[in-house]
Formats: sequence, structure tokens, C-alpha cells
Amino acid sequence: MADEDDLLSEETGENTMLREAMDALRRGDRVRARDLLTRLLKTDQKNPKYWLWLSVAVDSQKEQIYCLQMVLQADPQNSAAKRGLILMGALPPDDSVPPFPLNRPRFWEENLIHSQEPKEKISGWDRPAVRILSLLTIAVVIIGGLFLGKSIIFPSRPAPYISPTLRPTLTITLTPTVTPVFRTPTPTFLGPTPLWMFLASTYTPTPLYVNTTHPVLSRASYEAGVRSLAASDYETARVQFQEVLKTEPNAADVYYYIGECYRMQGDYRNARDSYQTAINRDPTFAPAFLGRARTNQGLNPGAEVIGDLNEAIILDGNFAEAFIARGAYKIQNNPGGAKQDLETALEITPDSALAYLYLANADLGLGDNYAALDAAIHANELDMTLIPVYLALANAYIKTGQPAQAESALQTYTIYQPEDANALLLLGIAYNTTGDYEAAVQILSKAIDANQRNPESYFQRGSAYLNLGSPNLAETDYNSALNYDPFDFDSYLGLARSYFMQGNPNNAYIEADQKALPLAHTDVSKAQVYYWEAQFLEAIGDPLSIEGAQNSWTALIALPADVMPEAWRTEAFQHLKITPTFTPALTPSGTPTVTPTVTKTP
Repeated sequence: MADEDDLLSEETGENTMLREAMDALRRGDRVRARDLLTRLLKTDQKNPKYWLWLSVAVDSQKEQIYCLQMVLQADPQNSAAKRGLILMGALPPDDSVPPFPLNRPRFWEENLIHSQEPKEKISGWDRPAVRILSLLTIAVVIIGGLFLGKSIIFPSRPAPYISPTLRPTLTITLTPTVTPVFRTPTPTFLGPTPLWMFLASTYTPTPLYVNTTHPVLSRASYEAGVRSLAASDYETARVQFQEVLKTEPNAADVYYYIGECYRMQGDYRNARDSYQTAINRDPTFAPAFLGRARTNQGLNPGAEVIGDLNEAIILDGNFAEAFIARGAYKIQNNPGGAKQDLETALEITPDSALAYLYLANADLGLGDNYAALDAAIHANELDMTLIPVYLALANAYIKTGQPAQAESALQTYTIYQPEDANALLLLGIAYNTTGDYEAAVQILSKAIDANQRNPESYFQRGSAYLNLGSPNLAETDYNSALNYDPFDFDSYLGLARSYFMQGNPNNAYIEADQKALPLAHTDVSKAQVYYWEAQFLEAIGDPLSIEGAQNSWTALIALPADVMPEAWRTEAFQHLKITPTFTPALTPSGTPTVTPTVTKTP
């Protein structure tokens, strides 16, 4: 894609709405510009021009970074977006990116350039070097002004707990390591309603359930209320719907929409009363039961609401929102049932980003990680402004062994949810897995500041410190992890290794043998203990310890070969002075297999 010349071609009349947005920016009316650009993005969410102009209209630097990242997703060679991200520190400096051309200043540049023109002729202006330096200085000032904005405020509702599923490889110089350890997955639960949105509305907004024909005396107020509700002007909408009730006091749909206005404003008690009134007026009105379920959950996240959700579906078997809400409600304890509901919802409304989001979380709960990744990617393609999707993407990427992609998704998510301790923890896990231990320490420290009682955060930071060669700091973190989880095998073994790195093999062996080994319930964990015990005992060096090391090496090679790195078995054979040989044998199907035998080396 070409640079600014193409991006600004609409200024000559090619696109009326974009031109109106640009005119609004000239007048300083960012609200109007944002509204127009948001509407344009709903028609073409991957258009880099719209994202680039939206980066000028938004208020905060976080939003500007997000918009420019969207530009690069659609147009990776877009130099304007690269320059903006470099100036805001979101990309490293790149000499290959040319400066802004100043031969044809744009409208947002004109005032800045004019205000900086010197009153008198600058000495030496005719010298080319001076002209170039001055022009570059003006360009920096222009772009700095382009991307200034106030911080946007999002709701402070905390995200739910997410158990990490991947423990990173612990690599230390000259010592081979083991396959990453996976924990039992805990499904993500994000609740039955959409969470934070980056733009004013999603690309796939939920349609109104009904649009009932009303008498002529109340029709104008009703239609005005529907328009205000769709525009998120909940206070005005509520007043307009209440005006309808003066003529139609028994209109169940009007009470329902008043409840929606209260619910979207966070006033769950008044919302519940409105939904209840709608049910009283018409017990067959399905949306009122869904609304009552949502407000009861808003008042008490642990409330039992399955009855209302079931009733909404019984009353209307094509009520997609009810299937989505019931699917979300089931994720925690019944991911299989949740998946069934969400697939039904997608049969009714195949373009629901929210349904795909919850389907991804249900698949994660079922351990179907690649299906979860597909669903999360689809949700992101349908609505890239649905922030919780990035968290689902990160979980799926981590569980499918793609930590680098998880990093990218989590970096986006934590821009908008910087206090989410569990997302910070997941990002720390991803950094540990890709070997970026310094970044892991930094982000895990933030996770611990946000939640000081999560043992996994301490374990992950201890692992990062161990790999950075700081065993004393690792020891502190492993002990902190064990304070909150005294049955954590990995933390005991990590603590033993931190003692070993500090030159204390005696304490290392005691920790591994007396604390870690009793918790080693799998061949993978037993292999880790035997390998490290052999290392610790050989470092002690007395005859009894050397004999114990031989026993540990022997126990290690007695385990299946696929539970440890091949280098560990090779090292064990070397320490035992054993040369492995391989004898072909026939399986019942006639296929030859190789069986190792060992011969003592004199």
C-alpha cells in the first residue's frame, strides 16, 4: 500500500464519510470524527486508512498504539504507522523507515508549521544541511502533536482467575533440561455478557429482541427509545421508554428495555425490578428471563441462574442470546454442555464473535486446544475490538505450544487490562518459555504486586531468576510459592537446584530426596528427581554419595526413554560406564523393533 498520498486520497471527495471525519478533526471535534470512523470500520474493519485516521481521533496513547497496530496488520509496509509506533516507543527505531514528507503538509500539520515559522530569516538557511535538519525537527514536532491524547477509562471489573497450563523449561548453563510440565487446565469464565470494548460498539452488535408495533400515541417515544438504546444513550432511552408506559402500562417489551438501560448502566437492582415487571405483564416473554438471570449474576457472580436461562430457551428455541448466556454459564463446571449450547447459538447467528469467544473457552476446558485456537481466531476476525478474545487466544496459543504468539496476544490484552494479575502471569509464562527471562521477571513482578497470594507467579519468577543465574532470588521465590502451595513438586525441585547453584549440594540433595521425590507421581517427575539427585550426590563427593549417585543414574535409565531428554540417558550411561547396544526384535505384526541392552565397559 502506498504512503500518505494514497491514505489521504479521500480528501479530494472519494469518500464522503471519511471526508466528514477529516473535517471534524479540522474543527477539533474528535467525538464526531470517532463516531464516523467507527461506522466506517463496521463496514470494513481491515481498512488501514480508517484505522490510521482513527489513531488521530482517539484520546489515549494506548488507543493510538492499538489503531496503528491494526494498520500494520492490514498493511505491514505502512510507513506512517511505523513512524507513529516508533515515536511512541511501541516499535524499536528503524533507519529504514523514512521521515514524514514535508513537501506537501497535511491539514493537521499546517498550524504547527505556521506556528513554528521564524519571525526573521535564520542565518544559514540556504545551506542544505541546515534546511534538512530544520525540516526533520518540524516533522518530529508534527508527529508528536499528532499522537497526543488523554487516557481512556475502562470499567474496573476484574478478570476471572485463569490457571496457567504450561511450566517453562528450566535451562541452566551446561545442564540439560526436561520437557515443559503441563498442569491440569482450568477453563476461563468470562461471564454471560460482553466485557470491555475498544470502540463504541462491536462490529456485530446484538440486535434488539423485538421491535413491536406500538399505537400512534406512543410510537414516536418508543422508536426514539430504541434509537437511543442502540446508540448507548441509556439515560435518554430510559426516559423515552418510561414515556411510552404512560400510554401502554402493560407493555412487557418496554419494561424489558427499561431493564436493559438500567443493566447497561450497572444498576442491577432497578434492572431486576424492571425485568420482573415484564415477566409479570407477560410470563411468555423470553428476554425478560434472560435479563433477570444477568442481573442476578451482576448482583452475585455465584448466583444460581440456570432456571431463568432454561426458561428463556424453552419459551424461544431460536433465542441465540439465551444459548450464548447459558453456554457461558456452563463453562466452569460443564464445558461439554457449554459447547453444545454455543454451537446451537452459532447455527442461529453464525457471525457472533461472542459465541466463538465462549466456544474457545469451552474447548479449552475440554482440553481440545486446537479447536479452541480456531474458535478464538474466528472470534478475533469477526470482532477485533472484543478485548477478552486476546486472553482466549493467549491461553490457546500457550496450550498448543506457541508461546511467541501468546506473547503478542497478551501484550495487546494487557494494554487495556493492565491490572489483570492472571493475564500478567500468563505473559510471564510465555516469556519464560521463549527464554526472555528478564522480561519474565519484570512482568511477573507486576503480577505479584497485583496478587501476592498466587503461588504460580512466585514459581515462574523463581524459574526466571534461576535461568538468569540468581539462585538466591530464586530461592526466595520458591519458598514463597511453597508457603501458598506446600505440595508443589516443581517448587521443591527448583529450591533444590537453587541450593545447588549456591554451592550447597547437601541441602540440595535433602530437598530433592525428602520433599520432591515423595511428590513425584509420574515417570517424568521421577526422571527429574533422579537426574538432579545424581548431580547433587556427585558434587558431595564422598564414597557413600558416589555410590548413591550411581544408584540414581541406574534408576534414571530404568525409566522409559521418552520421559526424559536423550542427553540425560547418554550422560547416565557415561557415568555408569555402560555402552548401550541395540538388538532388533520382531513384533507380532512382523515389524522389527530395537531393544536396548547394556554391556559394562571394563
